[in-house]
Amino acid sequence: MEATTPGKNTNQETTNNPSTPEQNSSGDISSVFPKSDLTDSITIDSVNEDQSIQAEQQTEKGTLLMVSNGKEERGHLNVSSTQGQEGDQTFQSNYSIVYRHEDQDKVLLELPSYLFVQPSDKTLTFERVSFKDADVYILTPQYQTGHGLEGYLFAVTKQSGDAFLLEIVKEGQVYKKLLYSESKPLLSVDNDGLVVHPPVGAGTPEEYAKGALYKLDLSKKQLIAE
Repeated sequence: MEATTPGKNTNQETTNNPSTPEQNSSGDISSVFPKSDLTDSITIDSVNEDQSIQAEQQTEKGTLLMVSNGKEERGHLNVSSTQGQEGDQTFQSNYSIVYRHEDQDKVLLELPSYLFVQPSDKTLTFERVSFKDADVYILTPQYQTGHGLEGYLFAVTKQSGDAFLLEIVKEGQVYKKLLYSESKPLLSVDNDGLVVHPPVGAGTPEEYAKGALYKLDLSKKQLIAE
């Protein structure tokens, strides 16, 4: 799906001026998004009406962006949890992952009502892993979870510069994101595969704690565990 955005947000310099937010009877800013596990732990500080760029990465062919669509609520955590420390900043909006190439914006993934926590408001980057025929870029907006990190993977082909979301295939199941260990990095290996270390907790069987090798299948737009 290709989407150009003439006269709108992704091709313009963005601003982050907060709007005058709606408040409830207690004076707190009310969220327009569905209630989540973190809702009661968050104070919303401002609502941004302008499009913001939360992640950006230059590739050899174009630029990957995580952009907000519509209102973006910015706040902070009131208490520490498995998803962040007290005082960490929170962000929630209808986000899109966009690939900008030759003055065209291609939407690779939609993340409606997506909420994530970061220690600061620093623009995020995509981690790059190079394969023979494509570079794979990994975006992990939520920096900790307590049960492993959840990354979205995007391939950019080296020959044509085409970009797309990679599905993750493991044991016959297809996923939109990759779950991996918070303590061990993702590594590219010599035989054109990706070693993924799974999250390990107390009582995890030894056979499930070993790294799995994922092979890239560009024709299927998938990363497949062997």
